[in-house]
Amino acid sequence: MMHYRKAENVERELSKSELPFDDCMPKTQKDFLWMQVKGGTKVSNVIEYAQAALNKGEHRSLVWSGSGGGVVKTISCAEVLKRSHPLYQVTRMAYNSVEEHWKPQMEGLEEIIVNRQIPSLHILMSLDELPEGVQGVQKPNTTSDYWQDSATPARPQHRQQQQGAAGRPNKRPRYGRNKQQQGNPEQVPVASPSQGQ
Repeated sequence: MMHYRKAENVERELSKSELPFDDCMPKTQKDFLWMQVKGGTKVSNVIEYAQAALNKGEHRSLVWSGSGGGVVKTISCAEVLKRSHPLYQVTRMAYNSVEEHWKPQMEGLEEIIVNRQIPSLHILMSLDELPEGVQGVQKPNTTSDYWQDSATPARPQHRQQQQGAAGRPNKRPRYGRNKQQQGNPEQVPVASPSQGQ
């Protein structure tokens, strides 16, 4: 490949019908908000837009999609949005087709086109409950009776700390590397520069 230079990447555009959510898209709503996240997307901007759409009632569900450098930001967007809305979530992996074009730098060589399959991530989030039997559904964060039941016994502590005079746990003094040693000077010998020679 030393006689070629990379020219361009041509990514095949996805459509809403190709998203991998045929089995779990809410039946009552065909239209949903589709947020496509790229590597250079500013997370705060897309989060504000998605929150406004859900708060105004424009959409009841949305899909975050990202591939390549946008996968990490796609996950971040979904996690941030879950903090402000009670959302059901389904996460699916897919592959996106990309053509890499390589131009020759010498005469007599032909252009090379390489087809690559890049992993992409799609996260469906819905305010409405998703259908029964859908694999991998995460329910919204809700408080359950388990956390509020006072009759549940506390877990026993395996190690108890001794209490000091002020009611605080006793701790060993920590000595810094470059700090002067604390404590009784008779117990901790300090070498003077003249003793080292």
